[in-house]
Parts: sequence; C-alpha cells; structure tokens
Amino acid sequence: MVYIWRDPKDTFVSMWIFFQKERSDSGPLNTLEESFDMFCRGFSFYGPYLDHVMSYWNAYQENPDQILFLKYETIRADTLPYVKRLAEFMGYGFTAEEEKKGVVEEVVNLCSFETLKNLEANKGEKDREGTEGREDIPSNFYPKSHISERERLEIGATT
Repeated sequence: MVYIWRDPKDTFVSMWIFFQKERSDSGPLNTLEESFDMFCRGFSFYGPYLDHVMSYWNAYQENPDQILFLKYETIRADTLPYVKRLAEFMGYGFTAEEEKKGVVEEVVNLCSFETLKNLEANKGEKDREGTEGREDIPSNFYPKSHISERERLEIGATT
C-alpha cells in the first residue's frame, strides 16, 4: 500500500477551493471560516484528518515493508528520488541502465500534472474537438488550474 499524506493546511485549502468551484448558483457552500471550523472538528469524507493520517502512520510503523508512507509536499519538491523509491517498493526498481538513459526523468515528465491535464481524455467536453454544450470540469482535479495566483496568496496555499 502507498499512502501519500498532505500538509493539513494545504489539504484544507485545496478541498475548500475545489468545493467552491463545484458550488451551486446560489453562492458558496460555506464561508472559509465555517469550512475551516468544520475541517478542524473532523467533518470530512474520511473523518478527522489527523486521525486518518495517524492511522496510516501507525500501520506503516507496524508494517514498513508493506506500506510506503510519503508526504505530498516532499515528493513535489524533489520528485525523482521518490519515483525511484516507489518503483523499488513495488518491486519494479529501475536498472542502472534505465537511470543512465533518463527513464526515471521520462516517467516523472509523463506523470506530471501539466502532461496529464493536457491529455485529450482529461479535457472537458468544451475543450474537445467536435463537442459542444457540456461544461465538464476535470481540470478541477489538477493543482493551480482551479485557483488564480492572487487567490492562492490571499488564503495562504503553498501548492
């Protein structure tokens, strides 16, 4: 099992922004303050955030060979060693020759948010050739595509 956790502040901010983009025409679902209070009280899809993370941390401590426990922000800061670590953990480590040929870098590039969000399959209906009408928004699943830099700075998001 691979568990990737995120800084609680960034988890909250990303979740809040995503849900605000999905809100109804009548306005925001909750204010930032109301949403923060609910997050701190443990109202989320998976219960209290820190309880969720700690349950996997404890499982990792008991079974380090069966669970890879990683932090999202650390992976984003220096992706290559974590892609190698993930491949090794899954039993498909890169060979020295593959590393020398730049295969790890290629995998990182192919799996980047930029590459994935630009794949035809991930474009909204409005962006696809020959389609009209529907306004699917899969770009909400990709960081920074659903929040302006100004909004990000105003609420203190780091990624």
